[in-house]
Amino acid sequence: MKNILIIAVAALTFFACKQQETTFTITGTVANHEMEGAQVRMIQFIDGQMLTMDSALIVDGTYTFTGSVKAPTNVRLNLADPRTGRMSSPLHHNVILENARINITTDAEGDSRVSGTKNNDILQAFLDAELILQRKRRASSSEEESRKYVDELQELRIEFAKNNINNPAGQSQLNNLRSSLPIEQLKEIIAHATPATLRVPEVVRIVDYVQAIEQTAIGQRFVDLRMPDVNGKEIAISDFAGKGDYVLLDFTAVWCGPCRAQKPDMIATYNRFKDKGFNIVGIWFDRDHETWANGMKELNMPDWPQMSDLKYIRSEGAIRYNVSSLPHSVLLDPNGIIIAKNIKGEELDEKLERLLGR
Repeated sequence: MKNILIIAVAALTFFACKQQETTFTITGTVANHEMEGAQVRMIQFIDGQMLTMDSALIVDGTYTFTGSVKAPTNVRLNLADPRTGRMSSPLHHNVILENARINITTDAEGDSRVSGTKNNDILQAFLDAELILQRKRRASSSEEESRKYVDELQELRIEFAKNNINNPAGQSQLNNLRSSLPIEQLKEIIAHATPATLRVPEVVRIVDYVQAIEQTAIGQRFVDLRMPDVNGKEIAISDFAGKGDYVLLDFTAVWCGPCRAQKPDMIATYNRFKDKGFNIVGIWFDRDHETWANGMKELNMPDWPQMSDLKYIRSEGAIRYNVSSLPHSVLLDPNGIIIAKNIKGEELDEKLERLLGR
């Protein structure tokens, strides 16, 4: 399978001689007549958010996008249900948007194929190989056979990313691999990146992720953050951590329901142990100062340190501590060393009882 992909890539080198275009045109054809009149949305993921870049209607089985990009950009085309406007599954495809003519064909079953540029053809060759293995896995007659194809799929994805880390096709798969690969394998993929590639946003996110995992592992000293408190005064974790107290870093948000539900127990824990050498630093993932301040009042938050850079899910706290879901917590010992993660409720109380006494 690796040889198939390598041959496919080699066969595409003639595209490099094509004249450089300054605009893109995507022409899509759809075989399923039930999709007539539906809206196709061009989606880009930016800073963890799904944003609609453009949209087009399917008319006579065809839709078109035109425009220009400064650099190849990974996007996704999704079909919106004409009745509800919500995303639906019959049409969805990863596309590398670049200034060229790009063609997409979608058959009656909803399977799409993209062609027209070197990068898209490289990506399509990978997706074809991936689909073959996925179909074999679904047709497996035993759990053992299914696991075999799952392992082959993972090997295919790793090798593709490793061999194509320096082009948009390989970079388009990095986010999918981030959650499924151990750090060492991600580092092996990144090791093949050129200096220019290391500045590409998709690659930067993986590098930041790997660094955050390594720097905030249990046994590591805390990573410092400096942000304004609710009154606008800049404070830092280092103002409180590593100074003789056990400190809980509470990653939270006003808009986070589970976070709000945890606060009464956390406040009770704080009141119980605050005079015995325990403190909490709140790092809030909000984006509006008024909402943040009012939310803390509603929650009757005590006077432990609270900070926020008001950058929502792109908060420096999320990046530096690899926080992918809220609530999240990190417990530091008196020297500022990380000794526990995601500890809460009774578990936190029991640990503090062992460390500080009842």
